[in-house]
Amino acid sequence: MSYKSGMDANDENGLTQFSARLRLAVAFLTRLPVEHMPDEDGQLPDPDETPPTLASAMWLFPLVGFAIGGAGALTLGILVWVGVPAPVAATLTIGGMIWLTGALHEDGLSDIADGFGGGGDRDRKLEIMRDSRLGAYGAVTLAVVVITKIAALATIAAHDVGAAAGALIAATVWSRALIAPTMRWLEPARDDGLGADAGKPTEGDSWKGLGLAVLLVLLVLITPAGFGVITVLVAGGLGAFAVGLLSFRQIGGYTGDVLGAGQAVAETAALVAASAVISGSI
Repeated sequence: MSYKSGMDANDENGLTQFSARLRLAVAFLTRLPVEHMPDEDGQLPDPDETPPTLASAMWLFPLVGFAIGGAGALTLGILVWVGVPAPVAATLTIGGMIWLTGALHEDGLSDIADGFGGGGDRDRKLEIMRDSRLGAYGAVTLAVVVITKIAALATIAAHDVGAAAGALIAATVWSRALIAPTMRWLEPARDDGLGADAGKPTEGDSWKGLGLAVLLVLLVLITPAGFGVITVLVAGGLGAFAVGLLSFRQIGGYTGDVLGAGQAVAETAALVAASAVISGSI
């Protein structure tokens, strides 16, 4: 086999692995039926191939976040263009994005609110978090976070719809990039469940995801926010850090619910910061 043909085989294998990881990231973060999506050659995935681990696909989470945020930004722009008031358009946009993601992160947020608020010790907290029923702590926390997200987006949209679109994409990208570092920082709180089964992303993949996210955030937010984009990034990072620190103190590590809650809080914090920066409050 020639050197060139060897290079072509390596390139093809790399593209196949990239495609498989991207499909896994899309499947995990959205409700899209990616198992039926063709790869870059138009072929359906081979069921006999060893699938990639979720941890190895996490550096692509920002790309999926870009698509989710882009869908939301398009929805927001169309609604405002046809005359829907900004608060109503923001509400429908956030609702549509929650539907697109299967309320994955919101479910995690409500679960840890119920567990941390209602459990007396670590084991009881973990037990409550596994209960699918929604309690008072979860309902109130979820309502506050979703309403805050809508209000922040509506504030930006009333000022500038294009800026709101950029802020929304930036928040969805950055918040999903922070999932892998959280898993690097903390240990799984259980021996089973998503937190333990997903594996631990490598340090290289974590940095690669963060770098990709920063580039995408700068692409969509540097024009409307200027240097305020740093405030948005810091706010999102602090949101994820706060959830991680609270989880470490409450249950000694992370679960899938903790990762979802961290994303939801980071996304909200980034949108709140963007609303303050773009509207001129700070």
